[in-house]
Amino acid sequence: MFTTLQPPHGLLQLCRVMVVVITLFSSATLVVSYQLHPDEVTALRQIGKTLTPGGQPFEVGDACNQPGTLHDMNLSKDSEASSTVMCNCTLNLNNDGYCHITSLYLKTLSFSGELPPEMANLTYLEIIDLTRNYISGNIPEEWASMKHLTELSLTSNRLSGNIPGYLGSFPSLSYLSLEANQFSGTIPSQLGDLVNLTGLVLSSNLLEGTLPETLAKLNLTNFRASDHNNLSGIIPDFIGNWRNLVRLELYASGLQGPIPRAILSLEKLTDLRITDMSGPEFNLTSIPPRVNRLVLRNINLTGVIPRDVWTSGSLKVL
Repeated sequence: MFTTLQPPHGLLQLCRVMVVVITLFSSATLVVSYQLHPDEVTALRQIGKTLTPGGQPFEVGDACNQPGTLHDMNLSKDSEASSTVMCNCTLNLNNDGYCHITSLYLKTLSFSGELPPEMANLTYLEIIDLTRNYISGNIPEEWASMKHLTELSLTSNRLSGNIPGYLGSFPSLSYLSLEANQFSGTIPSQLGDLVNLTGLVLSSNLLEGTLPETLAKLNLTNFRASDHNNLSGIIPDFIGNWRNLVRLELYASGLQGPIPRAILSLEKLTDLRITDMSGPEFNLTSIPPRVNRLVLRNINLTGVIPRDVWTSGSLKVL
């Protein structure tokens, strides 16, 4: 015969109290207000004033719709335009209880102002994309304090002057595109300090000088320095040490040949384009084993086309 044991009265009451407290706590978490930090709201308004011709502030309110979603500021009706802000409410690195802006996409919006120093006040920013605008000036030194920035695209603007050396101060930067601007002078050696950089796009500027030896410290997957640049010196051997390189573009870059043999042996290289290059005649003895796009035009090639061009199973564009 079994006897049902009853918990002591005091323990039963304690359990009931705990259930009530847990229920109330759970209910409270369902009504959390995803508020942006007030300093970031202020910074975003000032960013708008600096970028837009009429000095119009960006208004996103003080709340994110929900964690991790994009907030569209609806700054343009152009189908190619983007004016979105991504918020993250789970960072809480300082346990401040606020949401923080982590991504800013302001593309094809005809902005004609300058790059705002106040961007650095968005301290959790990871991505800045200002592609296809008319922004002038140079990159503010204040931006060098953005330690979380991983992607920076300033493609197709009107930025000018030397590429600042303090760009080498971004410890987390993995992608940098300055393509289609009016940057001049030499490529700063400090870019070699970007130890996490995998994509570097410098095409369509007015750059000169050699590729700095410090770039040998990088392990790029994507390097482009084509068109309008007036670089000098031969294509450096260290490019052949970028073992993860997938895309290499040197259209009319000013660099001289021949192409280092190590580049032609890179196993992950699928896109190789080099044109209009001076230098001594040389034979093409092989092509990268996985290349599917190969453009080698006006680079003083001589001799016969290597057999693996015709037997390659991956080559699609020649």
